[in-house]
Amino acid sequence: MADISSAILIPQTPTRIRLRPRHARLALLEARPVVQVVFLMRYVIGVAASSAHHLLAHPVRLVAGVISWWLAVVAAYLINGVMDVKEDRANGSDRPIARGDLPERVAALLTGGAAVGALALAAFVPGLLVWVAAFLLLGWVYSAPPLPAKRWSTACAVVVFGLGWTSFAGGAATTGGRLSTAGLVFATVMSAWMALVGSVVKDLSDVDGDATGGRRTVAVRYGAHLARALGATGALLVGVGAVLSWLLWAPYMLPAMAPVAIGAVCVVVQIVRTTRIAGGDRRMRRGAYRVFMRTQYAANIAMLFVLAFHGAA
Repeated sequence: MADISSAILIPQTPTRIRLRPRHARLALLEARPVVQVVFLMRYVIGVAASSAHHLLAHPVRLVAGVISWWLAVVAAYLINGVMDVKEDRANGSDRPIARGDLPERVAALLTGGAAVGALALAAFVPGLLVWVAAFLLLGWVYSAPPLPAKRWSTACAVVVFGLGWTSFAGGAATTGGRLSTAGLVFATVMSAWMALVGSVVKDLSDVDGDATGGRRTVAVRYGAHLARALGATGALLVGVGAVLSWLLWAPYMLPAMAPVAIGAVCVVVQIVRTTRIAGGDRRMRRGAYRVFMRTQYAANIAMLFVLAFHGAA
């Protein structure tokens, strides 16, 4: 009994945060490599779709910009992992923080380091600092207190649109220019794809965990049926918008817009298929999100080829 009372009365020494090489690897895994790559693709498209000429006039600036943006993405998704640990564990996630391999305090420290690194590098690239700061702010607003946007579907969609848009605009700013007409069209379509499709269908597999974490998304408040309907509607709207954008403003962008239109149909098919199958495991319910991600990759890769052959226009 004396030992117990002594343990209660004696202040406990705070546990030191010990960084190990494996923590860096785990942090990169937590920040979702697949997402890191697609954000860097958006940034590079912004560079290539800039109104400025002589894109390779400042190669050091371009490299610094790419690394800065990558660090900003890592920071945004690491803080998301730290803040989502309760929901991730409830959903059975196997990410490093959720499974206990990456301590939350270590992840938080690495988040701060990545954010500082992103801002420091951006300071050496004229015009980029404001976009990096905006991206980091949006990443914080999405995940962190006092009012994380992830709790509400509408707020989530707005912030996600901003995360996409700033990635394209930040790339253009690195060259000292702005997005060309083609860049503006593509950035708007793909940011809308993220906001109206991705931000909705990602919730279909995480309803239980989101409810545990106190979120008030459409899927939690009104059920998966309405969330599926909104996801399908959003996909069709963006798909039609992609076709109209190609016809009205950038005829040569068909190879980049076609994957969005095809992906929209595939998302709807996947949603209908999931609806018809009662229950289903988490992987099955995540099918629409996988189609969403594949569509992003296909469209971004196609846009890089379009820009390589036609220029920013």
